[in-house]
Amino acid sequence: MLLALLLGALVLFASEKVRADLVALGLLLALMLTGIVNTTEGFSGFASPAVITVVCMFILSGGLVRTGVADEMAGWVIASGVRGTLGLTAIVMLLVGTMSSFMNNIAAVTILMPTIFAIAQRTGVPVTKLLIPLSFGSLLGGLSTLVGTPPNLLASEALMRAGYQPFRMFDFLPTGLAVFLCGFIYFLVIGSRLVPVRTPAGNPDDSAGMRHYVTEAIVPRGSALVGRSQEQARLRETLGVAVLRIHRQYDATRNESPTDRPWLRYGRYGRDEGDGSYSFLPWPEAVFLEGDHLQLEGDPSALLQKQGRGLLEIPEAEGQRDERQLIGEVALSPGSRSLGISVAEADFPARYGVTVLGLRRNGRQEDERINQLRLETGDVLLVRGPSSALAELGHNPDFLVVNRLDRSPRDHRRRWAAIAIMAATVLAAASGVVHISVAALAGVLAMVGSGCMPMRDMYAQVDWRVIFMIAALMPLSVAMDAEHTGAAQWIAEALVSLAGSGSAYIAMLMVIALTIALTQVMSNAACVVLVAPIAIQMAEGLGVAPQGFAMAVAIAASTAFITPVGHQANMLVYGVGNYRFNDFVKVGGPLSLLVLITTLLVVPWVWPMR
Repeated sequence: MLLALLLGALVLFASEKVRADLVALGLLLALMLTGIVNTTEGFSGFASPAVITVVCMFILSGGLVRTGVADEMAGWVIASGVRGTLGLTAIVMLLVGTMSSFMNNIAAVTILMPTIFAIAQRTGVPVTKLLIPLSFGSLLGGLSTLVGTPPNLLASEALMRAGYQPFRMFDFLPTGLAVFLCGFIYFLVIGSRLVPVRTPAGNPDDSAGMRHYVTEAIVPRGSALVGRSQEQARLRETLGVAVLRIHRQYDATRNESPTDRPWLRYGRYGRDEGDGSYSFLPWPEAVFLEGDHLQLEGDPSALLQKQGRGLLEIPEAEGQRDERQLIGEVALSPGSRSLGISVAEADFPARYGVTVLGLRRNGRQEDERINQLRLETGDVLLVRGPSSALAELGHNPDFLVVNRLDRSPRDHRRRWAAIAIMAATVLAAASGVVHISVAALAGVLAMVGSGCMPMRDMYAQVDWRVIFMIAALMPLSVAMDAEHTGAAQWIAEALVSLAGSGSAYIAMLMVIALTIALTQVMSNAACVVLVAPIAIQMAEGLGVAPQGFAMAVAIAASTAFITPVGHQANMLVYGVGNYRFNDFVKVGGPLSLLVLITTLLVVPWVWPMR
């Protein structure tokens, strides 16, 4: 029963058709309903010290961001004077790696991304050459401390649940530094050459930076397009856009009505939109009519700057027509509340005071109108609104500023207090004076009490989807132990038999390879919760110390380099950088193999299998 539930959960995780936190909650409910774990065991994850620590680290990271500590670190990159691709790659990886050692990976990437765009503009280095190193560097840097990334905490928790001494704050440092140095050298020697140059979501004033947006415009009264065919209009030459689809209202004066079904004349290319309009794919002789809504793809900069030269107008929300409108580009952050709902349902004018002008999405061409498109992680939105609304949107946790938005306010007066609080938290946990969860909770209270993190903003810093997913999956290790189903021991014995008797190195290789494969298609936290108990059982079956196996699982779980869906940081740069799926395979594949070899060599040396 348990293995069937696990297989179903893995399929759902890999398909991404259902949100990962909902899959985890569904699995937890199934475990309790089938009686595999009781109610107390099922909800034990929500009281786990590891989960509490992850929540606190989100808030502590937010305190460092709000007081400008992380921004000042990012500013060092610009002040360094380095101009070449390799030099900038080195500085970016060192900086994001250091930041990720003590704060959330996503926070580090989010803070540095606007700086990366500014660096690229000043130095002439293509920004896409730096975005993949930024994401991968954050994953590698998080391996150096216990609080660097949730998989480290969860691997330590798995050891404690199995009755072993958990990892301390800097137990990850030797192996983490070795793996980070491996990735650092890889990018300097070959990786940087493999990173492709793509056209990112860039500056709206830069015509090369806004290609492949899908936007919508109206043929207004008096437009020169009225009565002209698409072939005669030559919109690609005059405005830099191509017409994807024409949406037209039913008009009784043209003897058109839903019952007459005029859209049927366009065959399989026409359809009734169900809102008093129909649409069709245009052909060269298709004639434009007044009031047509055109779905466009291309570079909308000319359309925005000159309002289509009287040919086309971009629709705007009521109250958005003043002359001091600014244009900005934002990406949906992982965990955004707008994910999964349409642009219309998100109601950007009412909620955020901006109008969505266009949407940019990797991977496929959408056939829906912009307002009907459901938002996904990695989508980049072209928005327009007053400076106050754009500034507010800029520090909303649901969005990542890509370009031209005002920076969120920073309270630089309290930066030294934030640094002192973070340092005290790390030292208290590292010294063993108190448990890391207690130290982190004390740090949060100090951040709030000192004003570094306002109470009203504290809970907004936490990615609650990650928290609920981790808490819901933690009872899985209970369900797999010998007192319940014994699944971990059964799987471990099967893997040990495949590895050969007494071959601990081959067994560790199998654990690392299995974890790397799983983390490409599912959350790294979920991956650790699943594999760590099996790895510990394998170590016990081989008669070796389990710490090395748990450490190997933690490292492998952060090796999410081969697919953009392996980690939220990858999804962020995937959408903003306009990368292709195969770009991650090409750059991340060799790096994953290198990390596997490095882990297999370093971990048994640091953690002898005695």
